[in-house]
Amino acid sequence: MKKRLVIASTLMIALTLAACGNQSSSTKDTSSSVKTAKKVSSSSSTSATKQTDKFNNNEYGVMGYLMLSQTSASKLANTTRSTGDNEGMKITKNGNTYTFGVFPMGHSTNVIVNNDNVTVKYDENTDGSSMGDENGSRTYSKDELANKYANQKDDIDKVIVKFDLNKDSNTINNQQAAPTDLDEKTEAVLIYAKANGFDTLDVSDDNDASMELSTADNGRKTVGYGSDGDVQYQIDGNNVTYWTLDHSNDTPAYKQKMVEHTTTLSELKQEFYTAGNQRQTVDIISDNMEED
Repeated sequence: MKKRLVIASTLMIALTLAACGNQSSSTKDTSSSVKTAKKVSSSSSTSATKQTDKFNNNEYGVMGYLMLSQTSASKLANTTRSTGDNEGMKITKNGNTYTFGVFPMGHSTNVIVNNDNVTVKYDENTDGSSMGDENGSRTYSKDELANKYANQKDDIDKVIVKFDLNKDSNTINNQQAAPTDLDEKTEAVLIYAKANGFDTLDVSDDNDASMELSTADNGRKTVGYGSDGDVQYQIDGNNVTYWTLDHSNDTPAYKQKMVEHTTTLSELKQEFYTAGNQRQTVDIISDNMEED
């Protein structure tokens, strides 16, 4: 009897130990699965974070406008930049708020970049579309914008450079004041020298041509000798925007597009109107300049 009791007890202990072993194995498997799931989740979260971190506020500001207007970054990058009140696009920045204005229509769109999303405020028609008289607002997540415009980053960065969005409006407003010793004709000669090279300013006795200053049909000033080297320009305070024909290929001049450039009067004066011989050349040409 005792022998049977001992055998039964032994079997009971063996079964108990086996059950505990299976439970421990099951617990380890479950724990391993949880850890794996957490690892995958963490990896996915990190990947999403990296996607949104690839872009800065300037880029998200441009993306917000692209999303609302349903246009491409390439098209915006090739849009004429408005200086003053001339026709074209004007983009300004104040902190994390970007204002997109279309002239002469007068409509504007404000894009506000927040921590996790971008809010776009615009003029809305009664049917909910843009460019109306009512105030409209839409909010896009940064994930949504990053996924949609990741392949347009290069063109978005071109927009940022073209419209000086790397500078805050306060910095731009505090730029060096325009020189006060340059008259209109002198400014025109300096701009021409910047566009075509100082060595194109010919004051030799063999040169009978006079540089001309006129106003184009689009309202821009034009300076030159009536050739494909003529330069159109506009001045806003110290800032100068000028346009030249694109001579980068063999396209005939009458088919070439205008290329936009920017500089400042301060830079022009420093580069072309500091040395005595430079000033003398510029003064001779400006004194003999013809105005239309």
